[in-house]
Amino acid sequence: MLLTTAGMLQFLPIFLNIQPCPYEPARAASCQKCARAGGKDSDIENVGRTPRHHTFFEMLGNFSFGDYYKKEVIPWAWEFVTEVLKLDKDRLWITIYETDDEAFDIWRSIGVPAERIKRKGKKDNFWGPPGASGSCGPCSEIHYDLGEEYSCGHPNCGIDTCECDRWVEIWNLVFTELYQDEEGNQSPLEKKNVDTGMGLERITMVCQGVASTFETDLLRPILDKVSEMSGVPYKKSEKTDVSLRIITDHARCVSFLISDGVIPGNEGRSYVLRMILRRALRHGKMLGMELPFLYKLVDVVVENYGGAYPELVQNKEKIKDVIKKEEERFNKTLDRGYKLLEEFINDKKDIDGESAFKLYDTYGFPLELTKEIAQENGLNVDEKGYKAAMQEQKERAKAATAKISVTGDMKYASLEREIGSTEFVGYLENESQSKILGFIEGEGFVDIALDKTPFYAECGGQVGDSGIIENDHFKAEVLTTFKVNDLYVHRCSILNGDITIGDKVSAKIDIARREEIRIHHTSAHLLQAALIKVVGDEVKQAGSYVDDERMRFDFTFSRAMTEDEIRKTESLMNKWIGEGYSVQTQVMGIKEAELTGATALFGEKYGDTVRVVSIVKDGECISKEFCAGTHARELKDLRLVKIVSEGAIAAGTRRIEVFVGNAAIKYLNAKSAEIDKLASKFKLHYNEVEARVDKIQEENRELQKELASVKAEAARSKFGTFISKAQNFKCGEVNGKLFISKIEDIDADAVKAGMEMMASKLGESVIVLASPRMVIAKVTDSFVKAGINAGKIVGEIARATGANGGGRPNFAQGGIKEVAQLDSILNDIEINLKG
Repeated sequence: MLLTTAGMLQFLPIFLNIQPCPYEPARAASCQKCARAGGKDSDIENVGRTPRHHTFFEMLGNFSFGDYYKKEVIPWAWEFVTEVLKLDKDRLWITIYETDDEAFDIWRSIGVPAERIKRKGKKDNFWGPPGASGSCGPCSEIHYDLGEEYSCGHPNCGIDTCECDRWVEIWNLVFTELYQDEEGNQSPLEKKNVDTGMGLERITMVCQGVASTFETDLLRPILDKVSEMSGVPYKKSEKTDVSLRIITDHARCVSFLISDGVIPGNEGRSYVLRMILRRALRHGKMLGMELPFLYKLVDVVVENYGGAYPELVQNKEKIKDVIKKEEERFNKTLDRGYKLLEEFINDKKDIDGESAFKLYDTYGFPLELTKEIAQENGLNVDEKGYKAAMQEQKERAKAATAKISVTGDMKYASLEREIGSTEFVGYLENESQSKILGFIEGEGFVDIALDKTPFYAECGGQVGDSGIIENDHFKAEVLTTFKVNDLYVHRCSILNGDITIGDKVSAKIDIARREEIRIHHTSAHLLQAALIKVVGDEVKQAGSYVDDERMRFDFTFSRAMTEDEIRKTESLMNKWIGEGYSVQTQVMGIKEAELTGATALFGEKYGDTVRVVSIVKDGECISKEFCAGTHARELKDLRLVKIVSEGAIAAGTRRIEVFVGNAAIKYLNAKSAEIDKLASKFKLHYNEVEARVDKIQEENRELQKELASVKAEAARSKFGTFISKAQNFKCGEVNGKLFISKIEDIDADAVKAGMEMMASKLGESVIVLASPRMVIAKVTDSFVKAGINAGKIVGEIARATGANGGGRPNFAQGGIKEVAQLDSILNDIEINLKG
């Protein structure tokens, strides 16, 4: 994900069972900063043109990870909007998934008329899965009717037939209860989850009784400042209102993005920021404002939001500086870009793809901005042609494309076009006498291009070389090396002196590091050969990563490898290492290489000439692959291979991580040292440690059982004395027992066991127990129906002590922090229940 686009995004690892839930109870609530520049909810083309689309918004949400579900959250949601926010029930409408009878019945049970509950299909009221497979489920939405004055006027305008401005979705309750596999088959999840989302801007609009989110106190101060700066009053005309709203929204969005560390650029989230920022600048020009102006709005954004988001206050000057510099940069090309656009506008001609790309590449106009200007003038943009022009440039700088995502712009492709290619001598040489052809300065680094280099550039999963570039008056440490087509770029930290284009320098790789990289790369070829021998021809390489400390190998395979298969694979690799195989490299035409039976990586593009790496001995070849990487001269150089992990990274794709040579020895020495520590502690031989640990674990399990039994028995005995102290209690027409008490700090499981025993003895009852660490409540069904809610009782007690808690109406538990007032709190609860 480039940006956080939804409140639930941070909780995805919990929903997908990738990590355990860290909360007790298993629930959370949040106000999440979100940013979107696409999609139906926040399409940037709609921002400013509708009353409630935004690029940045705050999403309120509450989440249950197998804790509460429909019968709890639906009444809570209704209680919140009607009793806390005090929204008019006659203006509220509910939508549910077409087959969700359970949700319908719950909405009906809390008093929502059947005619105000509308069933909708999968498009509107079913969420997920987020990918080809995963959790999913029906959702239920709460909508607010702004009134007939905002209707589209269609005779059938209604919540289930129309999406006009009259109807505002204020809260979406998603019930993730199903798992969908890649074939579309659905099955129930072991735990049912809740994921809700309520946009702060929308609910504020409804609560403040205004027709647009821009008129709420969240955005109106910014809007008023834009109006003041431009001299254009709001609601003077729809055309200027659109520009005022766009600048308002975008000023807020770019302030938050920059505060969170994004900077303008041409790739990824940096491109999103630049596109939003430049769109605001263009609309400022339309209002007669001169650049730079947008940075002046940062003060009002920080004033409005700094209390909730102190990082805005801390980063205010940085935000203003980044925006101002981007404004000055765009101002240099904005007028020239407009002149090109005016030629099309005056001639009433659609904008061809080459021109759209030129506007982007030369004048800094994001495609979205060009499209917006074209649409305003009744013109179209040839997006296919634009993409084709973009692709042509990528093909001219195919290696640069991968690096642009790191560096953030196209300057490397331009450098490659200016100075051409680098001669790579690193297969045979560790050092070269070279000339500096050019350099590009970055933040904290300088990228240097040479005419000749021994430095291997990152390619095919192998990391780039490091080392030194120097002469008598200059020295730079090479941190890594990458390629732009055939131009090698050395990312450097300058140690002393200044760079001068044309200078002669000595370029030396870190030989020790290169040697470790060599053997790790060869281990990838060796591993693939061993896997095919052990588990079969189904194995196909899907990617790899090689550096001086490890090798990661991704491969297609339908299941997890067994421990025996992993051992056999590792043993076979070490057997081959000890048998004296040599590693040979041949350079040949691609057709000739294909005829040798060499393996090529699926999806990889190769030139007319390729390098083929073979592992051979006495005419026997165990591996032959296309590969441009650096390799060991013979297998004995690897010395030792150790497989340290094997696991899934995607459906049908596995990953093995391998240590080789010094890294393998270091790894095994560390493991051996840990075993020696245990052996010394137990005063045993190392091969007796496992049996001793097994015995200790078994003894521990037995002791835990005995301890649990003793605690439960002690609790039952203790709680048995409570039964006689329970008071007679009546609520409505229900008679039973009431017991509220502070107890000593007893094990949680023992407390639950004791409470269950009490409940079985007392019959209809309300039981509330509070220890120094926890509070727990149990309410029998009859008292629940009479209006007593265990979740509310626990929540009230927990919050009064500074903790959190809650749960179902019939059972709940929570934490306790400050115990000083616990007696008084419990007394108040008892009085309230009796009164």
